[in-house]
Amino acid sequence: MFRTKLKLKLSFYVLIMIVIAFCTSSFTYKQVKIPLNNDNGVPFYKDELAYYIDGFDIDKNGNFYFLAGENAILACFTGENLKFRKTFTEFESNQIYLLDDKIYLFDYVFRKNNLFCLDRNNGNIISRNQNILKNSVNSFLFRDTSLIMEIFNNQKSIDMSTELGIVLFSLTGKFIKQVNNVYNLPSNLNPKCCNVQFLGQWNDDYVYWDYDLDNRLCKFILRNKKGEIIVTKNIDEKVFGVPFYGNPIEHRKLRNGSIYILGRDKKEVIITELPLKELFNK
Repeated sequence: MFRTKLKLKLSFYVLIMIVIAFCTSSFTYKQVKIPLNNDNGVPFYKDELAYYIDGFDIDKNGNFYFLAGENAILACFTGENLKFRKTFTEFESNQIYLLDDKIYLFDYVFRKNNLFCLDRNNGNIISRNQNILKNSVNSFLFRDTSLIMEIFNNQKSIDMSTELGIVLFSLTGKFIKQVNNVYNLPSNLNPKCCNVQFLGQWNDDYVYWDYDLDNRLCKFILRNKKGEIIVTKNIDEKVFGVPFYGNPIEHRKLRNGSIYILGRDKKEVIITELPLKELFNK
């Protein structure tokens, strides 16, 4: 009887271990680590509380781009190897957006509202569109071939009753139209919770990121055109390292058929790549 119970317990234990192994190995990922260094590594800003990286993106060839530092430093890496770095005085560190052979950034600090275009091969400024609107910008993001801004109505004074509007501009700084949400998505695909981030479109489906605070899990969600959830994948946040401050939305990008997550391990940047085919088993 004792041996029977022992066998049952061992069988149950083995089953649990198999389930755990299956759950933890049901996704594959790659990681690249690069030192944080404002001279020859990834640029950053550090205060008493945290490390900050403002801009992060990946080009079509898989090169990594960072824009950060008290003085704006743009650095490009091929894997762990520095390709080029450039310091700017024309704008502050902020989000960056790569499209084709160009890098776009929008400097809205102190209502400058200047839209810059840089050469992705060397960081040289190609063009600048100054003061593209007079409104105060509350937040913004780049999507597809446009710049979407949440702005205060153009009033002489701004107070708590001032309404916000969302407008869509071209990447040459021209007003196109007013839109209903910051992602310019149909209502059935727009995240209902402000904590959910739309990462981008993959083939005919839509990819989102969410966070389970109770269980410390990053949630990756795939929806179809109707807004229905097709697949949800939960991954322990520890996989990605310690998050950076600055602009968390900027630290999660969907590029080249993968999701890239920016994190930190002590004085190193960790870039985790999650191929979507393996993540969603499609």
